[in-house]
Amino acid sequence: MHTRELRLARVAVVVVLAVAGYLLFVRTPHVERQLLRNLMVHRVSVHGLPATPSVARSASPSTISVRVLKQAAKTDPDHTGVYELAWGAAKKPSVGLGMVLELLPDATLARTAFIGNVNVYVTNLKVSGATLSGREAFSVPSVPQARAESYAVSNSSTKATAGYAYTVVFRTGRAVVVEIMRSLGTTRSTKDAVSVTTAEHALLQRAEPNFSMIHTPTPLVASVVLWAVAILVAAGAFFLPEWAPDALQRRRTRHEEKVLAATRSQYRSRGRRTVARHRAPAWRQRR
Repeated sequence: MHTRELRLARVAVVVVLAVAGYLLFVRTPHVERQLLRNLMVHRVSVHGLPATPSVARSASPSTISVRVLKQAAKTDPDHTGVYELAWGAAKKPSVGLGMVLELLPDATLARTAFIGNVNVYVTNLKVSGATLSGREAFSVPSVPQARAESYAVSNSSTKATAGYAYTVVFRTGRAVVVEIMRSLGTTRSTKDAVSVTTAEHALLQRAEPNFSMIHTPTPLVASVVLWAVAILVAAGAFFLPEWAPDALQRRRTRHEEKVLAATRSQYRSRGRRTVARHRAPAWRQRR
């Protein structure tokens, strides 16, 4: 193999090792559950509520009363997550909107989770300190598979009417969304619940298919340092193996020349001293 081919082979090995190190130690993928916020609407137009949520956070799947979600969180935690949003009226704490998004590893598990959520939040919905009656189903035109119902809410102790509650559960791909709204209105109106559901469903249709919680960052400083070192090592691998022996040989030759020159100088110096020592004294030399 020619010298040039050897040099290129060494550089190729350095490049392969640099890429491996970059993928293993610099670009390390990790799960970022806060990315689930990108699957939820954060601005709503509901009478009596602020436009932006007062609560926005990732939650543990163990807080959800759906068995399949808890099992998925154990078997495939990198693709299972829960995110919560809540809007509340400052002066009317009983008025509010809550949304929970559950992400499952695949659509099959999401269908099972959808059935479980319907059982918990529609069929057997309970509101603390209140009694639900007058259940009426309603539809969301843009989300035909959604299960949606409204209830008259009354105070458990006084039996006085305390507005209405609306609950919607629907699935889009791997995501299941639960929406619960409480109002103090004197008339039953599903307009706001339908509006929020429609907006959330539209967002999921766009964002869910390619969504992943696994994030692979590219840190700038670490990347620059690694590739700078890789370039220096590659340059050394290209030039050093052939240059180093020549440089060492030249250095050895110069050293030997210096030693030889010193020896010669010393030899000549000794010769002069010897000749001077055996030379006849001046008074004995002929004039």
